Amino acid sequence: GGVGKTTTSAALALSAARAGRRVVVLTIDPARRLADAIGVGGELGNEPTEVPLSFDKISGGTANGGQLWAAMLDPEITFTEVITSHASTSEQADRITGNRLFANLTTSLSGTNEYMAAERLWSLYNDDRFDLVVIDTPPSRHAFDFLDGPGRLVRFVDHPLYRYVLAPQRGLLRAVNAATQLIIRTIGRVVGAQLLDDVVEFFAAFEGLDDGFRGRAAEVDQLLQSVGTRFVLVTSPRPEPLAGAGWIIGRLEERGLSAGSLVANRMLPLALASIDPPSDPDNPLDENLAQLASLAQLEAELLTEFQNSNDIGKLIHIPDQPTPVSTLEGLARIADQLV
Repeated sequence: GGVGKTTTSAALALSAARAGRRVVVLTIDPARRLADAIGVGGELGNEPTEVPLSFDKISGGTANGGQLWAAMLDPEITFTEVITSHASTSEQADRITGNRLFANLTTSLSGTNEYMAAERLWSLYNDDRFDLVVIDTPPSRHAFDFLDGPGRLVRFVDHPLYRYVLAPQRGLLRAVNAATQLIIRTIGRVVGAQLLDDVVEFFAAFEGLDDGFRGRAAEVDQLLQSVGTRFVLVTSPRPEPLAGAGWIIGRLEERGLSAGSLVANRMLPLALASIDPPSDPDNPLDENLAQLASLAQLEAELLTEFQNSNDIGKLIHIPDQPTPVSTLEGLARIADQLV
């Protein structure tokens, strides 16, 4: 968190748009920084918004069909679209989305948001408007909640408790015997009869959709493993962010994946690391320059050690910016560094 991940995601997308590609950048990070990074006023929504590009203002660009779109994941809207696509009839979809339990699932069921992010990735990947999708994940270790989301929801619908108790058409609640009635009455006293009715009705309507979830999860996993997918790691030249980056690289390798590039953001200029600053103790500017040179050398050493210890592909240095990036012109300067 705070290393410039969202800004880097937006700059990557802008760079591709300047090269003539039709790009959508989707943030699933709840920090909501994407709109600020690309200089778009107001809130972004689940449906991509096109960002007007003035190629004469963002140097290095071309007007040859390049487009930039931006979106922010809305789990409830995405969940509704998923239910509608997987339901066998519109009546089944309405029964699920109209249930009071439905809205709660998008915020309280572990893995739902991450699964919806994977679903949104899949839908944008198959959207003919775009030929490149850039995903801005949550920071640090939470990025793996996104990678693990499809499998986590599949494990939920495959869980014996779901299959035996909560799936009414296949499990315990199908045969309303004395034991079942006792279970229903006991749960009802704890959570309330109305909530219990909502749960039973919801999962009754959910019957048959789990196969669709399972199949889509497999397709998303294949997409993340495909040769067309690249992982870019963003960090800063400090011990704590680099330790987190090393942890992520290890987890990617466990999945047979690798970080194609490492962006070292918010660095002091590399030239500072190689200068021999004057050493007049009575001159505060000399003292300040010496401190900056020492810090730049430390940054370079940390990155060299990290690069020698990890398989990261390209290492890209991005200098610290004098002001927060909140315009396309500012984003273009980052894009120039990235390419």
